[in-house]
Amino acid sequence: MAGETQEPTGPGRVHIPWQQLPISRETLVGIGTVIPVLVLYFLIALLPIAFAIYASLHEVGTMNPEWTWIGIENYYRVMELSDFWSSLWRGIIYMVGSTLFQLAVGLWMALVLNRITRGQKLLTAVVFTAYLIPTIIVSLVALRMLDPAGGVLQALGGNVLGLWDVKAAPLGARDWAMKLLILIGSWKFAVFITIFTLAQLRAIPSRFYEAAKVVGANRYQMFRDITLPRIMGVILVAVLLRSIFMFNKFDIIWQLTQGGPGDATTTLPILAYRTVYNQFAYGLANALAVVMFLFLAVGAVLYFLAFNPSEEVETTT
Repeated sequence: MAGETQEPTGPGRVHIPWQQLPISRETLVGIGTVIPVLVLYFLIALLPIAFAIYASLHEVGTMNPEWTWIGIENYYRVMELSDFWSSLWRGIIYMVGSTLFQLAVGLWMALVLNRITRGQKLLTAVVFTAYLIPTIIVSLVALRMLDPAGGVLQALGGNVLGLWDVKAAPLGARDWAMKLLILIGSWKFAVFITIFTLAQLRAIPSRFYEAAKVVGANRYQMFRDITLPRIMGVILVAVLLRSIFMFNKFDIIWQLTQGGPGDATTTLPILAYRTVYNQFAYGLANALAVVMFLFLAVGAVLYFLAFNPSEEVETTT
């Protein structure tokens, strides 16, 4: 017809309807959605891991661009490091102590927020704000509050409670450095547990509790038989994630103590940092990082075999 444009035909253009394609349109959309995620995962996870493994097989000076192949010799050196096993043990103490404290505080805050009826959204927003505070701010505030020259917590612990010498910084005492690191870090990171738990608590139907009240159940029985089984899955997942994060923690430890006093708070990430910038052994530090990764991978597999948090989540949803 006159005035009507026609699509070009011929060997240069072939139009195939969606219905005749070997795969559906939904499948193509799904593939297009997944590919960017896979590319991003490759760039930020797989590629750095592969680079660390490659670097660990070489002798590389931090200030020297020459790479000398030495195989797995760096891994033997890691095992022979005088500070390796002690740093690993301190890292485990920091990880377990922080995770348990964060679990107790985070679960308690979630239960309290879930019971509040007036101003719940405002209080929840205020609590969640703590997780948004940069770690450097938390460290600076903690250092000021524990400053021998007028720090509030310093005076409270020294003059009132008699825990330490009021004229000396407790973060500089071997007996208190690790304990205070756990407390200071947990003040912020306990909210992570709260976020996970509170979301699951609000998904529990209220009729469960109403039925329990009818049969005469008390608060403890309702928590044991209704609440706890339905939040156990997310708690197990949150505990696993917090354990991994705290084991790898570097920033708040370095900002507060730099691994001191002496080596009282030196964990494996701190040891790896010192290996790079004090010993100038870049390849050895990468071998140490790979050993940390393997330790966490084995720990995560054992954790899943023991508790199977994914199955708990599927069962309670």
